[in-house]
Amino acid sequence: YADMLCIVEAKQERALDKDGLMQLYIDSDSLFLHQLNRQFLWGLTICADEVYACMMLNDGLFVSPAMRISELAGRKMLISWLVRWSMCPEDRLGYDPTMRRVFDQSDLDIGGSNNDDPMDDVRYTIDCYDDESKKTVKYVTKRTIMPADTLLGRHTRCFVATRYAGSGSDSSAGEVAIKDLWLPATHPSFGYQRNEIKLLRKIRDTFEQDTPDHIYPKLIVGGHVRLTQKDKSVIDTTDAIFKAAGVKRIDPPSDSDADSAWNQQLLRAHRRTLMSPVGHSIKTVQNEAELIIVLAEAMRCYSSILSQCGILHRDISTNNILVVRDGKDTIPRGLLIDFDLAVEVNKHKRSACPESLGTMPYMSIANILNLDTPRMALDDWESLLYVVCWLATVGISSDHRVADAELENKQIKHWRTGTTKMIADAKRNHMDSAKSFRFIIVKKFCEQYELLPRFAIALHNALFGNEKCPGAYLDDDDDGNKSTDGPNDPLIKRCAYVNEIVANLEGVLEKFKRKAQAVFTL
Repeated sequence: YADMLCIVEAKQERALDKDGLMQLYIDSDSLFLHQLNRQFLWGLTICADEVYACMMLNDGLFVSPAMRISELAGRKMLISWLVRWSMCPEDRLGYDPTMRRVFDQSDLDIGGSNNDDPMDDVRYTIDCYDDESKKTVKYVTKRTIMPADTLLGRHTRCFVATRYAGSGSDSSAGEVAIKDLWLPATHPSFGYQRNEIKLLRKIRDTFEQDTPDHIYPKLIVGGHVRLTQKDKSVIDTTDAIFKAAGVKRIDPPSDSDADSAWNQQLLRAHRRTLMSPVGHSIKTVQNEAELIIVLAEAMRCYSSILSQCGILHRDISTNNILVVRDGKDTIPRGLLIDFDLAVEVNKHKRSACPESLGTMPYMSIANILNLDTPRMALDDWESLLYVVCWLATVGISSDHRVADAELENKQIKHWRTGTTKMIADAKRNHMDSAKSFRFIIVKKFCEQYELLPRFAIALHNALFGNEKCPGAYLDDDDDGNKSTDGPNDPLIKRCAYVNEIVANLEGVLEKFKRKAQAVFTL
């Protein structure tokens, strides 16, 4: 797949055209996985004597009319497609002109890969444009953190890279993390309502004036990817892709049942963000003490960003907390990343309008149900509790990992499967009392953990054990049923005690961080 121009799928019968298109869609995942500089894909399906050309973009697979090669007109049309593909510039084939594969790596002073994945030996130079300084800086990748391995969606890719200097890399400049993705946009593309780059810029500017004693995601470069079309600099969007093909993109119809044309495509804008420090997956922690320290550091960062910058994260998950190590035998630190879903909130009211966003299985109950209550810090702290429970159940490292088959025997599986109501009801039931939480959830933690069960119980008690708004249900009704009743729902009532509950949670975190640090001094 690494050198494949397009995907070709052949079937023996015309009637199998849909099967051919489905196979193209399946194979597109592998092409995106192995070609990290691919923006969109081309494909052909050959079903007996009928050939279809397919263009595969973030939000759909677009198919040409059938070219019947048993007829002259069909053969002429197919030859026309093949000639255009062979003569057109690479960007019209789907290759990103701002991201170029490096075939001669002799001048790159970036060392070899530490991974067994051969794709990590493939390097790219990447042009990174900063919207604020209006300058472009070139970097060269060292390894891939996350490939875009699926056709549909944002195509998020993440790399570790160093500054490119002249004919080689400038290793003295240090490593950065590059995040490359295609976000939904409005007209103009700068108007997307959740702008991670804007928020990261605010965090950087705030902490440069008052440097905290914890690490934080420091923005280095951030902006829309820019292309040159007809000697003009333009933002890289789906509009630019269609324009290069000589076609005008049309917004999709608001009515999902309405007929749509092939060029009706969601407007997306291409963005790149460069940050430091560079971290590793939370799954690289070596023991439960390291995990608690990393989580505590990440949540200190969370609290500072909320209190000093007025930014609510809204997506605490295992993917968004990284492990940062200054040396091989040093105590790790935690880094909070990914502010794609974050919003600015009022300095005097640390909340946002109700909106159901986040990552299963870590979303808070109010978030899952989109309850008519503001999203606030308690939702993110609840997500932290679910992160602790999930990792303590499935295992915090590969040595402790629980097989999926074994996970099916644990109640925590209901946090990620079923309807939103089923998931929320399961969490309400598990969180409602200290007894149910210990018996249903904590009892199923991996048996080798000693700190994590106590840590989870303390977090649960601080979050769901407040005497002014205890539990996740109201008291049993006359029929013995658990219930929720509008403003009397404990998840809504607790909004009046946010500061008190958060202070208790921060106290729990600091207490267990000290316990975990003590492990390293023994």
